[in-house]
Amino acid sequence: MELGMYTIEMKRPTTEELFASIKNVGFTQVQFDFSSVCDEQLPLTFERGLLKEVQKQAERNKVEIVAVNGTFNMIHPSKEVREDGYKRFASVAEASRELNCDFITLCTGSRNIQSMWLGHEDNQNPEAWEDLLVSTEKVLEQAERYDLILGIECEPNNCINTPEMARKLMDTFNTPRLKIIMDIANLFQKGQARKEKVRPIMDHAFELLGKDVYLAHGKDIKDGDDLNPTYAGNGIVDFEYFLEKLDQVGYTGGMLLHGIHDERHFDDSVAFIRDVIAKHKA
Repeated sequence: MELGMYTIEMKRPTTEELFASIKNVGFTQVQFDFSSVCDEQLPLTFERGLLKEVQKQAERNKVEIVAVNGTFNMIHPSKEVREDGYKRFASVAEASRELNCDFITLCTGSRNIQSMWLGHEDNQNPEAWEDLLVSTEKVLEQAERYDLILGIECEPNNCINTPEMARKLMDTFNTPRLKIIMDIANLFQKGQARKEKVRPIMDHAFELLGKDVYLAHGKDIKDGDDLNPTYAGNGIVDFEYFLEKLDQVGYTGGMLLHGIHDERHFDDSVAFIRDVIAKHKA
């Protein structure tokens, strides 16, 4: 299994230094975020030569761009904000093809106007669902235009916050262009992050979504009543069991480490996952 990371979690002043550092830590895949090389996550325009430079440095360091971040707030209460998100997503969709990447990641958003990563009491209202359907139709139009696959994941503070909601969205559109990013740490609701709940929650998620998993995120979560995500190996996620579940659904992709907010933890997290993979193969 190849190991990857989310580029936003490694800060470097140049594209050359970014990909060299990614390689040096031991990663061969990335989920690429444009804010790693420019001022915005979803730019409307790109500096001349930037996309070619990203592609060149990725190839030079033998790092595959397996996903591009296209996240915007798909249920923001302002229609104007959502419209701006559609335009920015379209820009990134076109750029992703220049990077030889056909997979774009999404999160479904929140009614919270301060941050899409914060919850809101209206996230599961019918009106939020209708806005999500419109936004999903818009991004799927771009997926058709550029021959892309789009990935969603459960986020406890977003509109799609459970495997049931994710299944509902998948079944509503019933298209091979919409797939699942499986991030085990995101499956827990408040009060559920307990070691004894890890496997049952994982079993339930794979029962509903396993056939549609396209990308695996290696993020962990700490034991406790609150939701405290962390890096792989520093929490309660049973990663060996995660690999078993991925095997059962025929997953052949990599494991993209996520939730590493201090670069000092990269080496520990990589070593932990490599050990889990080795034990799984034995």
